[in-house]
Amino acid sequence: MNRMKKALAVILTVALMVPSMGVAAASVTAKDIAKEIGTTATATASFTGADQILKFTVGGKVFEEDKDFVIDGVEPTAVGTHTIKIKGTGLYEGTTTVTYTITKATKPVVTISAKAAKAVAKKVNAKKKKVVIKLGVKTPVKTKITYTVKVKKALKKYITVSKAGKVTIKKGAKKGTYKVVINIKGTTSFKGGKKTITIKVK
Repeated sequence: MNRMKKALAVILTVALMVPSMGVAAASVTAKDIAKEIGTTATATASFTGADQILKFTVGGKVFEEDKDFVIDGVEPTAVGTHTIKIKGTGLYEGTTTVTYTITKATKPVVTISAKAAKAVAKKVNAKKKKVVIKLGVKTPVKTKITYTVKVKKALKKYITVSKAGKVTIKKGAKKGTYKVVINIKGTTSFKGGKKTITIKVK
């Protein structure tokens, strides 16, 4: 009987503690983002042409986008210095303005289509029919793009590339490594350069 009374007493004590713990957790007060970050915080990133995860370091403490704050409005992606408004989230509340600088990329920002990437990731079989790969080259800002073929002299007759970036491996192409060089002209957003696509014929 005494054991039962003790067990009931423990259950009652725990039941009484649970609500009080909930009240304690709910009493955490969000900090003012303006006081924590201030209005002189700056972040710098290299141009990609797309949204990036912003981070500000103030007094050795890192504040990260989507974790500690969100951007109020559209996030800038162009090269330059931008003043943006942010809202505190999570442990922070309120709003403040910060400086976000996007610098010119030191190499071309260029991609090929997912279909083309998948095609060149495996060996190509052109023994019985030609193989056509449309590279689908894209850059976030308009620029001049040209293509050149880089292969051994004996293989050169088996590959062509059009001005639009359509690569053709001719029927009966010999086994070997074929390369297409994408030449990208520099812009105010990124420096010019080359990207090489390697196609292996089996």
